[in-house]
Amino acid sequence: MSCRSLRLALSTCLFFITSTLAHADENLAYTWQGIERTAILHVPPGAAGKPVPLVIVMYGSDDKAASFQKTSGFDAVADREDFATLYPEAIDSFWSFSGKKPLVNGVLVDDIGFFRTMIDDLTGRGIVDGARVYATGFSLGALMTYTVACAMPDRIAAIATVSSAMNEAQVESCKPGHPMPVMMINGTGDEVQLYDGHIRPFGRLLSVPETTEYWRRIDGCSGESAEKLPHLNEHDLTRASLVEWSGCKADTGVELYRIENGGHCWPHLAAPAGNIAVDGPRFGGCSRDIETPAEVWNFFKRYKID
Repeated sequence: MSCRSLRLALSTCLFFITSTLAHADENLAYTWQGIERTAILHVPPGAAGKPVPLVIVMYGSDDKAASFQKTSGFDAVADREDFATLYPEAIDSFWSFSGKKPLVNGVLVDDIGFFRTMIDDLTGRGIVDGARVYATGFSLGALMTYTVACAMPDRIAAIATVSSAMNEAQVESCKPGHPMPVMMINGTGDEVQLYDGHIRPFGRLLSVPETTEYWRRIDGCSGESAEKLPHLNEHDLTRASLVEWSGCKADTGVELYRIENGGHCWPHLAAPAGNIAVDGPRFGGCSRDIETPAEVWNFFKRYKID
């Protein structure tokens, strides 16, 4: 069995086994910029009482932390792999990534300061291992994830983004860039955050190839390989491939899950309950060949800050 096939098998098992352990969630609240900022912290029972890795999970537009906690599927992976998950709440459901800045009390929202505050609190309380903090996000949450990577390379060990490339303003503000392990999942048929890039109200969205090339250069990767993944569902009109860049400096890596005909979605091995249609008219096909949180964690667990 190939390494990729083994990973897929493990991801499949990880997704379908049902946990019988009770969740232990904590509603966090911090005063930041004169207002209350909140987040949901999930610490699996097996991870309690010791510093564990932390995955910060950021939702897309028109969503909420509690909703994305349920639909992302990360807690099921966390319960089996003994890491914590953190779901921050954005201001007006919009993250303060480069090129778009929400206001609070007449000043720019400082999401980076809010994230640093949460990480400091959780590491200070001995809940989180400060060398193994990761960030991931969907759509606008993916854009915020790039900003976190650029602004906090001292705190973030690796990132993973779903359904968005970087925007031009982020690349400009990220210079000089720092080596960072980066995993991306993008559909070629995404009509919201186009695979080939487009002009948005918050500036030009780079194409996915431009974004992977940016991180390849920053990470100093010299090799590239591509592999088609097993097609698991005959009703799934998408096809998934994994592109990996190797020979990277500072023990980093770059990966892209390229979903042919894939739309603006968070891929799961099985459709969410009540979701009958595999392909939607606006958001496009959603791959059933990978389980996003399992693959993201498989990537994250290779890395830590020295």
